[in-house]
Amino acid sequence: MIPGIHVSVSGGLNKALDKLTELELPCGQIFTSNQLQWEGRAITESEVDRYSSRSVSIVSHASYLINLATADRKKKKLSIAALETELERMHLLGIKWCVLHPGAHMGSGEETGIGRISSIAEKVLLNSPEDTGILYENTAGQGTTLGYSFEQLARLLELTGIPERTGICFDTCHAFAAGYDLSSVEAVSEAVGKFDEIVGVHNIKAFHINDSQGECGSHRDRHASPGEGHIGLEPLRYLASLTEFINIPGLAETPGTDKDRACDIKKTVTENR
Repeated sequence: MIPGIHVSVSGGLNKALDKLTELELPCGQIFTSNQLQWEGRAITESEVDRYSSRSVSIVSHASYLINLATADRKKKKLSIAALETELERMHLLGIKWCVLHPGAHMGSGEETGIGRISSIAEKVLLNSPEDTGILYENTAGQGTTLGYSFEQLARLLELTGIPERTGICFDTCHAFAAGYDLSSVEAVSEAVGKFDEIVGVHNIKAFHINDSQGECGSHRDRHASPGEGHIGLEPLRYLASLTEFINIPGLAETPGTDKDRACDIKKTVTENR
């Protein structure tokens, strides 16, 4: 696994690259625009130039406001526009993957919500630059959010139907909170085997390496630093050491500063361990 962090873009997107270099990390995750605003920012020429010559791997995270499962017409329209502009920004910056929370059905039902998500994602991808793609992030299963089970993730990939431009970002805290035990080496092996059987480990293009403040099956999306939650440090180290994931980014989204997250990921993931 390749160690990285979700890095702040305070001061501009170029600052994120500076910070990753300073922290000696080969990859990172960024918001290309404010994650809590519908209207996205424009990419500058200096950012295009800097990102085209970068030496680190970058993954984007889509806005938290996007909900492709919604039945609300206005929110659906806004969500589509936000995702399309995100992929356009990524194209300009040379970023391949966008991590996306699948969405919440808000009472419409899980199968209906999954159908909406995959249908819209397919249309957005077909209307977006071919060098960009979407990674569905597994969720903790809070409320009516979708993507909390391996079966739902497999269904999203199947229905979207563009395998070369879709994949999974596997969040360890979310999986644990959704009920997949990761609190021992044996449990990690079992969970990875189950994921491979249902979804396929080849579909994992990025990891969020987080411990969990909540217990297994709590459906609480509360990240903790590795070793400070209910998963524990050793199981996460074991996951990061698996040869199946040798070239996959492992990104810390843990509490604190960029430096704190760098310490978290470095004690958990050693590049090509």
